[in-house]
Amino acid sequence: MSEYTNFDITISGDEAPFAVLASYRGLSGASTFGQDALKSVWEGFLARLSDPYQTQGEELLAEIGSRLYSELVRDQVRDLWAQARADLDDGGRLRLRLILHPPAVAALPWETLHDPRRNQSFAADTSISLVRTQNLVSYVARPRALEAALPLKVLLVTVDSGMPDVATQHGPDQGESGHVLAAHLESGQIRSAIEKLPSDRVQLDHLDGRLTIEQIRERLLTTRPDILHFVGHGNEDGLLLWSDDAPAFVSSAVLRTAFQQAESVKLVFLNACLAGRVDSTRPFAGIAHQLLQSGLPAVIAMRYEILDRSAVRFAAGVYEALVSGQGRGHIDAAVSIARNSLYINDPDNVDYATPILWLNSEDGRLLPFDDAQQTNVSTTHPSIYTRTQMGSSSLRLEFKLAEKEAWYCSLPETISDPHLPFEYQRRRRIVGLLLRILQQAVEERDHGRAIDVRSVQKRLTTFEEERRHIQNILDHCLDRS
Repeated sequence: MSEYTNFDITISGDEAPFAVLASYRGLSGASTFGQDALKSVWEGFLARLSDPYQTQGEELLAEIGSRLYSELVRDQVRDLWAQARADLDDGGRLRLRLILHPPAVAALPWETLHDPRRNQSFAADTSISLVRTQNLVSYVARPRALEAALPLKVLLVTVDSGMPDVATQHGPDQGESGHVLAAHLESGQIRSAIEKLPSDRVQLDHLDGRLTIEQIRERLLTTRPDILHFVGHGNEDGLLLWSDDAPAFVSSAVLRTAFQQAESVKLVFLNACLAGRVDSTRPFAGIAHQLLQSGLPAVIAMRYEILDRSAVRFAAGVYEALVSGQGRGHIDAAVSIARNSLYINDPDNVDYATPILWLNSEDGRLLPFDDAQQTNVSTTHPSIYTRTQMGSSSLRLEFKLAEKEAWYCSLPETISDPHLPFEYQRRRRIVGLLLRILQQAVEERDHGRAIDVRSVQKRLTTFEEERRHIQNILDHCLDRS
């Protein structure tokens, strides 16, 4: 699978029109965005999307997604998107990272994005991975590393609600099995899908019953899974667990505290309706946002109520694509492929736009293999070189540490633009970290120790990309002054 290239869109500000800054391959474009979830038209749309008793229809979903696209992709952002679109047409892949600071903007249904000119939903295009990124330093701790080791360890948690596992009717005139989650039925199907995957690539542990938060935390600490997959009931404020032999909601804050101690977990997958709901007035309210605050690099959660069959199809599709399919090793690619499966099977239902992937990582690599790596492993050329082997390698000249250090030291501590301080600080921290890594590589080389040339080259490339992003932000600030 070819690598995804990041296309970052940051929307900032306290009220409309909000400031928009897009970045792609070292270029940037600015615009404004005038919509938010508190406007009456969007309140109506959101009510339709969240109604579990009606099918929205492909036409309505396309209209909603087209409104978002047309408002977002204009002015300089449109010019930049045209370049990205051309790369896609040439066989490239794109990771569209939405960095949405205003709560009322984050609450819009971005997963329905639809290109009206091409008459195509983003969910229909697996070459585009749409993720949300939360990087406000005042809200989010530094995320832990996303990448895990093989075999992938999955802890499947199924919580007994205390009620019979009977599917309810979807609506008064429809016979589809329901929106009330039959936890054990769904969990069994997800477990069956995971167990079909190669055992040397994924290991499954199952915890079920009338579970307390203490029991879940204990299992997390003892088995140290990479993924926690929760199947049960919940809403935007918490999950339904047990306490003192009775069902009880556990708040988002308590869940966050529990996951701060579970440092092995890279991804939390919440098959609980409304756990991914985004509050339109409060920043970082809800379960998914609280989990990101614990340092988790990735969360998948359901924004709306979702049909059981869709939830199972999506979960099974994610694991198959991640472990053995076209998304091998990359969680964002796996989500895109699974979302596409929901879309092509039922384009009239919002289920395909219900899962949200929050990804606080520069890329989506969850497992250390992909097609490119397999090709490299099969070759006879090593990727590790000693100082002698490097000799007069051009890599020695490409470090240029003195120039990089001088540029980094010249950066201002803060910027005056009120809309981009957090994005600037985040990228400034990234180049600072990359600079320290490169300094260490030079020291290792000069002491005659082996260094990974391929890894160093990647760090050098990333440094230059981040430098261009930072310069674009600074140039944007000057243009606005």
